[in-house]
This record gives sequence, C-alpha cells and structure tokens, in this order.
Amino acid sequence: MARIGLAFWAFFKTLFNSEVAVRIADVRQGADVAVSAEKSAVLREGAHSHEGLPARELALPREGATPQKPARSDAIDLLAALQREARLVDFIKEPIASYTDAQIGAAVRDVHRDSAAVLERLLAIRPLDERDESASVEIPAGYDAGKIRLSGAASGNGPFRGTLRHAGWQVTHIQLPQWTGNAASANVIAPADVEIA
Repeated sequence: MARIGLAFWAFFKTLFNSEVAVRIADVRQGADVAVSAEKSAVLREGAHSHEGLPARELALPREGATPQKPARSDAIDLLAALQREARLVDFIKEPIASYTDAQIGAAVRDVHRDSAAVLERLLAIRPLDERDESASVEIPAGYDAGKIRLSGAASGNGPFRGTLRHAGWQVTHIQLPQWTGNAASANVIAPADVEIA
C-alpha cells in the first residue's frame, strides 16, 4: 500500500520539482545511485512526512559524487532556435549604420515574422492583462508586484485606480528543443558554416 502513495508522490513531485525529476530520471536510466539503509527502511515501512507524503529523498547520489548540472542553459537553446529560424543574432550583431532605412526595414520584416513564429511555438506568449490599453483598472491592496508595476502618483498600500498603459506579457508554456551536443559546444548558439570547394 505504501508503494501506491509513493507512486502518486513521485508523479506529482516529478511534474512540479525539477530536482526530483532529475533524480527519478537517473534511477529510471539505471544510474549508479545508492539509498542509505535508514532511508530504505523508511520507504519500506511507508513512513510519511507531515503532509501525508513519503519521505522526500528517493535516491541520493553516492557520497562524494558531484551532482550533475545541466550541460547547457535554456537561454542558449532559445537563442539557438531564434538564430536558426529567424537569423536574430545575425541581425542584432550586424552593424547597420551604413544601411538605408529601406534596407533595414526589409530585413526587419523577415526577422520579425520568423522570430514571432519561434516564440509562439516555444513559449506561447500571451498578454498578462486581456483588457485594452487605456482601459480604467482597479488595483487591489496587496497586489503582486511581479505582475503589476505602478507608475505616476502611487503612494501607500492601495487599492489604486489607474489607466492600463501596457498589458504585460507572460509565457503560457515552455517547449524548448532538447540539446544533444557535448560539453565543449554547450555555449555555441550557431556552429560556424564552412563551405568545402
């Protein structure tokens, strides 16, 4: 019966906790992990934490082993996708002072369209507030400063009444490509392109 509880716990912890997900993936792939005798006994007996869930540690790396860090940053994966599909890095790094506005405009059109497609597919960015800009809005006391930034004559703790100047943006899902390169190329956004004659 304890294993059923453990299975539910593992499912939800894997879904919402990346550290636990990595540990469970290691166990699933047969990684060399050891569970202390004390923790094994706790898991066998079905001991539970104060939340009614099994003890947190499923499997710990052997003593002295260094935990594996991700080989590559998600930021680089995103930049690589924007470069590969929209040439965004090429555009940003290109000195444009000598180009005419028409030349820049023509380049921007393609980069804008293709970058928007990449961001839509990988992050599904949506407005944080669905109301029209210039709409009258009421901000309650105790609002989330991570979601709302006040400007103008804001003082005190609220509530506030104001005008929506920008709806904000939020990511609604993350679907970054899985990188399969080696550690030596972990920081490469785009490989060098060599044409052989």
